Amino acid sequence: MKKLTDTFCKYCGSDQIESCTQQGELICRSCGAVLQENNVLEAVQYAENSAGNSTLIGRFVPTGGGSMGSLKYSSTQTLDQLVKRGEQNIQRTASHLNISTELVAKATRIYSLAVQRNFTMGRNNKHVACCCLYTACRRFKAPYLLIDFADVLQVPVKVIGQVFMKLVRMLHLEVPNVDPSIFFERFANELQLKDKVDQIITTGVRLIQAMRRDWLCTGRRPTGLCGAALVVAARLHGIPLNAEAVASVVRISHPTIMKRLFEFKGTCTAKLKPSEFETVDLDTLPCNPYPPCMLTKMQAIEKKKKLIGSDTGSTCSDNGLPTDSSGSISPLTSLVNLPLPGKIELSISNDLLCIEDPTASDINKIANSIIQATPQLGWGVNKKQDGNNADNDALALAAEGNAGALAIKTEDDGETLSSDDEEDETEFKYMILTPEQKAAKALLWDEVTKDIMPEVWRRQAERKRKDELGKNVKKRKYCRKSHITYPEAENAAQSARMALERHAKDFSNRMNQEFLNTILA
Repeated sequence: MKKLTDTFCKYCGSDQIESCTQQGELICRSCGAVLQENNVLEAVQYAENSAGNSTLIGRFVPTGGGSMGSLKYSSTQTLDQLVKRGEQNIQRTASHLNISTELVAKATRIYSLAVQRNFTMGRNNKHVACCCLYTACRRFKAPYLLIDFADVLQVPVKVIGQVFMKLVRMLHLEVPNVDPSIFFERFANELQLKDKVDQIITTGVRLIQAMRRDWLCTGRRPTGLCGAALVVAARLHGIPLNAEAVASVVRISHPTIMKRLFEFKGTCTAKLKPSEFETVDLDTLPCNPYPPCMLTKMQAIEKKKKLIGSDTGSTCSDNGLPTDSSGSISPLTSLVNLPLPGKIELSISNDLLCIEDPTASDINKIANSIIQATPQLGWGVNKKQDGNNADNDALALAAEGNAGALAIKTEDDGETLSSDDEEDETEFKYMILTPEQKAAKALLWDEVTKDIMPEVWRRQAERKRKDELGKNVKKRKYCRKSHITYPEAENAAQSARMALERHAKDFSNRMNQEFLNTILA
């Protein structure tokens, strides 16, 4: 109870008025009259709290947060708004893709976890909501691809994929690998395969199971595997399904489907007859021990080894000469054993030439035998070998000192061009085009390439046009003013006069010279 001093009773005029704050009443103590009841303040009033913020008085306070009348909202309200906004985006995306409400509820819980970890900060709310919905679909094996969510948002798949990977890492969610068999029914229904849809679906699921046994599903996208299985299953049941039509439905390129079919061709399942495929247990068939990519790599390595072995696999013949795989003498050995000029024999055994890893002593023996046979070659007698003759003469005269050097110099000075060199020079002269031929060839080149290189041709035509116009236009000659040197001024008046003449033309003629002299004197 609180006593009021400025209020008087309207019945007895007493000033003993008390206010009951619990019931909101004003009571007169002298006569007991209730002057007011359910007293509510209608005026807007502000009060300053301990934090220094201004708050409204007499407003409703919600149970989940702070005062609605405060000028500063709490963090709890912001988180609630983010969760509600994300839930709306999740429901909007789910309505486009016909996703069940159970997956929507699970995606909402994932989104609330992302909000608590501040994952939405700095990211698009729609992208995060779609990633949460896709995570729920992946965890509970719903037949939806990431490209479906990208189509709804009209953004590239890469953008959604990056946000999805970061979300999974931050929340430590266990997302299983994509099972291609869960998409098979969806793609088969989209192709409208008449009355054999159920049979094709059953066969396709068995084909995907066989592909998984043969390592075809490892590291492959599910759309390519579903496309290849759809083509094989449809043809097994007599429907000539085209790979290009399947590629447009499964949202993957046609060469990818053909590559999956080529990989499936090398498995034991592909060798079964159509009648045997439905009856044979696929688990009893032998499977590939390695993935197709690894088998291709191993085959390439084996092929490379065979090529290297065929190149280096040379053996020695009966007479001691190394031969290749066909049994003929190798070209290197035939060149070594050619008869040298002068009909002399080298003291080199064939066994010494056939050593694969010769030592230093073996190499020295071969070199010494060649050096000993060099003076007996008789190359100087043959007139057709002028270059070799000059080299041998230089070796012989090098020991004689300066006389040999002078002889080599005079011999080099006396060299003349042979007839073959003169013929080559005349041929080069005929190959060089005349200025008229150059201009004609340039015009022909411009005409041929004007459709292939339109920008270059247009640039050249513009340059030619400017050059032609420039010939008729006379360029204006600009006369530069010569630098005038002024003598040194004798006094201040003369210096001011020279400065005015330099910067103000004809200003000195309109100036009173006598008054200038009197000022600066």
